[in-house]
Amino acid sequence: MKRAFDLVKRSAVVLALGLAAVTAVAAPAHAVSAYSGGNPYSSGCAGNGAQWASSSVDVWDGSTYVGYGYLRYSYGCQANWSEFRYANSAAYNNYTVGPSAWENGTTGTDQYSPDLAANPVYSRMVDGRSTACAGAQIYRYPSGQHVTWAFFACA
Repeated sequence: MKRAFDLVKRSAVVLALGLAAVTAVAAPAHAVSAYSGGNPYSSGCAGNGAQWASSSVDVWDGSTYVGYGYLRYSYGCQANWSEFRYANSAAYNNYTVGPSAWENGTTGTDQYSPDLAANPVYSRMVDGRSTACAGAQIYRYPSGQHVTWAFFACA
């Protein structure tokens, strides 16, 4: 019975996503991208992505260079995401980064990557038809000690 219920729930979700896609096509230009909340790499959006800001933002922990981050945008998917690249294997092994992207004027920036062990590590996508911002929380690993909040850009 539970399996049948799960199938009904999944069918309802698929139907809702299908309706959302149809609505997104018929909606005006300010409608939310169908890729919002998705993974930029598994969706294919990263393949046609570009860096929004003119330069990346370096992240330091005192005199230790952790890496750099930036706001990305996919023209094909019309979605933004935050991306961070570790400086080297030592930084990858000694830090954890939680990148976030959000639509300008909104809160709730904890849209961390589906895979925080990746390099680059990236956030879930947000709608790209309005202004978006990006940044990341930086922590020491394995202690979890907070290092900094790094703001990357708004575009």
